[in-house]
Amino acid sequence: MLTIMNSFLRVAGILVLVFAPAYATAGAWPREKGKTFLAVSASAVWPDKRPIELPDIYGSTYVEHGFGAGVTLGLDLGSPDATRKDRLKTVVFMRYTLTPSSAKHQLSLDLGAGTYEGSNVVRLGASYGKGFQSFNQNSWITIDAYALHHLSQHRTSIWVDATYGISFTRGKLMAQISAFQKFDGTQTSKFTPSYAHDIGNGRHIEIGMNIDLQSAPDPTLKLGIWQEF
Repeated sequence: MLTIMNSFLRVAGILVLVFAPAYATAGAWPREKGKTFLAVSASAVWPDKRPIELPDIYGSTYVEHGFGAGVTLGLDLGSPDATRKDRLKTVVFMRYTLTPSSAKHQLSLDLGAGTYEGSNVVRLGASYGKGFQSFNQNSWITIDAYALHHLSQHRTSIWVDATYGISFTRGKLMAQISAFQKFDGTQTSKFTPSYAHDIGNGRHIEIGMNIDLQSAPDPTLKLGIWQEF
């Protein structure tokens, strides 16, 4: 029992040390002027029945700040391997919402630049969102797509996320399908159900799991923190 507890604490410590000081996005809706949103997430994966104290760790940090008039500045940090700094993605972008904030259908475009795995990249993206009622609760769907173009290798990587969410009094239930094409053309997809619990002061704690849709799923755990201020 002590060994299990020590293993759990070691995993938790890795997550905190690497990601706490990380990905949920507002989609096409503009961030309110002067408001900031921060999301931190980390996923621990145990492939091939690996011991609990030796997971692969994936994580991201996402920040948005609203400037008004439909303009939102964003920062997207992430890594497919938290133990290797050369795998880091750092991209700054500006998103412009084309529709009024009160519109039922929301559409936005974004443009940005940064580095990925040590090389310069440019980002071009688009988002669609719609709010509605389901199960007598406020709900939403978002489709977020963006491409990173490698300036020196002239290759492009593509991300597409589709999310369905339901808001409750003290939390949000979400289901997301994601597809990703790497610069070398390799394609992956996953399903991520999760729940974010409102703990007050603009903060949510998220827990979920990632399910690989193209191969036998490995055990996964997703943890996240959202903060609005």
